[in-house]
Amino acid sequence: MKNKVVCVWIGEFDSKENFYNKYFSFNYEDDDISQFVKDSELEYYDEDFIESWWFEKLSISELKENKEVVLDSEYFFDDLIVELSKQNISTYNTITFLFGEKGENASNQDLFDYESSNDQKTIRFVFKKEYQK
Repeated sequence: MKNKVVCVWIGEFDSKENFYNKYFSFNYEDDDISQFVKDSELEYYDEDFIESWWFEKLSISELKENKEVVLDSEYFFDDLIVELSKQNISTYNTITFLFGEKGENASNQDLFDYESSNDQKTIRFVFKKEYQK
């Protein structure tokens, strides 16, 4: 069995372009990190293991409609919905999933120890779950 983890952030952005094209962009030539890295307080993450969605307005019903699209959703999604249902998410319009794995072909292993200060930033850390596949 593989030990895996998912971390989830929600955010509010004025446009899809700012979210997808600017917030996550790296400048490899200048070693400039993305704003997501700064806000999440991660030192590094493998871009191959991130999923991000932009909505007009984030809602539980829209998230549920997209459950099957998310990697490994059967291991964590219902727990995520329970957690988000306890919060007011109506002012947010994005959700970002970042996955990690230990062992052979490890990726984003730092997520297993991840904790966020959740200071006022563009995104807010809302959920983490470890699971085995």
